[in-house]
Amino acid sequence: MKILYITLEDLSIHKGPTVHVNEIVAGLRKRGHQVGLIARSSARYGRGDDFHSLRHGGVFWGKSVVLKTISYLLSSVLLFLYLMRLLPHYDILYARDFPAAIIALLPRLVFKRKLVLEMNGIAHEEQRLRSESILSRMFSVGIQKAEKMAPKYSNRIVSVTTQIASYLIGNFHCQPEKIKVITNGVNTEEFRPILDVNLLGNLRSRLGIDREERVVAFVGNLAPWQGVEYLIGAAPMLLKKNQGTRFLIVGGGPLKDALMAETNRLAISNHFVFTGMVDHEEIPLYINLADICVLPKRRLKSGYSPIKLYEYMACGKPVVASRVEGLIFLEEEGAGRLVEPENVDDLEKALDDLLQDPGKRASMGSTGLKIAVERYSWKSKAIEIEGVLRDLM
Repeated sequence: MKILYITLEDLSIHKGPTVHVNEIVAGLRKRGHQVGLIARSSARYGRGDDFHSLRHGGVFWGKSVVLKTISYLLSSVLLFLYLMRLLPHYDILYARDFPAAIIALLPRLVFKRKLVLEMNGIAHEEQRLRSESILSRMFSVGIQKAEKMAPKYSNRIVSVTTQIASYLIGNFHCQPEKIKVITNGVNTEEFRPILDVNLLGNLRSRLGIDREERVVAFVGNLAPWQGVEYLIGAAPMLLKKNQGTRFLIVGGGPLKDALMAETNRLAISNHFVFTGMVDHEEIPLYINLADICVLPKRRLKSGYSPIKLYEYMACGKPVVASRVEGLIFLEEEGAGRLVEPENVDDLEKALDDLLQDPGKRASMGSTGLKIAVERYSWKSKAIEIEGVLRDLM
């Protein structure tokens, strides 16, 4: 098949969507398909003529909301123009996000091409979590209307959680047979247990973490729905019982400064290491430094299929996560512990129990590794998406 994959994500920034795009495009290419990619990126990406950048004016402009909005709109115009030029040369269109799908509606009708839309969340819900302002709420309503249009005019929808699928059926009136649930995954060749003591020891030294200290780690974007503030809230009581514990927070995001300020306010900043963004290639090493990995998520209607969870598991780490849709299997299958969302006491107790029981940590980590390899490899996800595309041909 000749597949044109489109997204308005900036692939020069390492985050979950970037990983997803890279892995699915690479997986489909390995299976012998010609995959063209249109995306935003501030650097050369992909190979040969398969990548078409939505970069304009040399860079994506500035940090202000106004400049970012202008940049995004210009990228949208470029995407439309690319589609009008390139779509005749492809068999089928795959949109990573609903704005890209909306931009593709006219070109796909002109050239009579089928469209598959991937839904990774409920965007208007996430917007409400970012801000409670009146302007944000108005923006959220606008997003919801656009978000409803994209699935309606798509031929198939790939949903990363059953909860998103249920929301589309119940609120957007999508036909169930139109939707296929395909979760996120993990590259099990890159993310695996690392047993090199010297390599891990060097990273500890670089981060200022003593060899005998146990490490509780979070890896990901520091956004409102991640719940890292609850980990910080649980830390003072946990440290009273486990003084030799460090909290490793890997990643950047809009809440980073506020979270660091909170550790200062609680006088526990010396027990926290905020690394900011790190190179993707180094993330497996950071995860392997941990004794326990955490996902203290807030509740979302969309449920969760977090890439970082499968990366934790593929590195053989026990996970303490919120009891939210999409993460329940962790406790059911013995790969981790679940706690009530936004409950600091419950989180502290679960972490304390596991810090006191290395045997349980090892057992959970081993179970999680087995599950990740057997069920969540990106290779298997590419095969599932290939099946959706073939059904439309």
